[in-house]
Amino acid sequence: SWQPRKKWRSICSRTPAPMQFTGPTMGTTYHITVPGAGAVSERRAVQSVIDRVLLEADRHLSTYSVTSEISRLNRDTSRAWHGVSPSLYVVLKEARAVSEFTHGAFDITVGPLLALWGYEPGGDVGSVSKAFTPPTSAQLGLARRSVGYGKLELRNGPRASVRKDTDGMELTVDGIAPGYAVDRIAAELRALGHASFIVEIGGEVRAEGQRPEGGPWRIAIEAPLATAREPLLGLRLRNAAVSTSGDYRDARIDTAGRRYSHTIDPRTGRTVEGTLTSVTVIDANAIRADAYATALMVMGTEAGLAWAKELRVPAVFVERSAKPGEWRLVESPAFREWRE
Repeated sequence: SWQPRKKWRSICSRTPAPMQFTGPTMGTTYHITVPGAGAVSERRAVQSVIDRVLLEADRHLSTYSVTSEISRLNRDTSRAWHGVSPSLYVVLKEARAVSEFTHGAFDITVGPLLALWGYEPGGDVGSVSKAFTPPTSAQLGLARRSVGYGKLELRNGPRASVRKDTDGMELTVDGIAPGYAVDRIAAELRALGHASFIVEIGGEVRAEGQRPEGGPWRIAIEAPLATAREPLLGLRLRNAAVSTSGDYRDARIDTAGRRYSHTIDPRTGRTVEGTLTSVTVIDANAIRADAYATALMVMGTEAGLAWAKELRVPAVFVERSAKPGEWRLVESPAFREWRE
């Protein structure tokens, strides 16, 4: 008579398998883990939240969709005030704050420059071997007239509105839209009563609470390799987000064999050069971690580290060394407490 009881006790003492959700979105994929019993009704509620947020992001923020709100705004040449959705307004406002905070190293008005360097929205990615002709100084000078976060005006009353006060301005929020969607899904999961979960979209990660077996979530930062996926270092993440920006999976090669990063400095119009190959940033919110990582790639290790130290931002800069496959890691003081 004791055998069934023993069996029953061993089943109940096991940690229930967490709910797992995955699928395509924003030209990439999402992976979401929610610890819990995983009842059918719970699964449906979580999947419904995920689908709603991702559809909302696609409708309002996707430069890959010609019918999205941001694509329609980009086509408008009137310089008039336009009412915008709460989703787009929040993203534009956060982008403006980061632009000011980083002295223009992050700027969502770089669309014309991206096009000149061959990175149009919806274009092919990962085309490291694609030969192309880099833009001339005259072409860059002309495009830069349409670039500058200060040329995009925002107002929140009587309704959220924006105005482009220069011709040819094109916005791209691809650098922060995944982070925004991660934060929105996190907020919705908390509203459903989930205290622990991990949300990842295209490498942007936010972790809340703890793993099913206890303790902080464990995240691996990838080595900056174009063709392989190898862990470089581990993080312990709890109630925080992490984002990595790098130049190692998408670049252009000109006919002379010169390599051009896909990271463009909005202040010069030129692609970023040097040994820095990736930056990882930790923040309370994924949208900010996403934008900061891009900005620090533009700043470079020396200026980026000084900025991160001053503002106590956890960041690690990964530089290429003369020997292939070996990296130099430069960490801000605030980053060390998150290391595995």
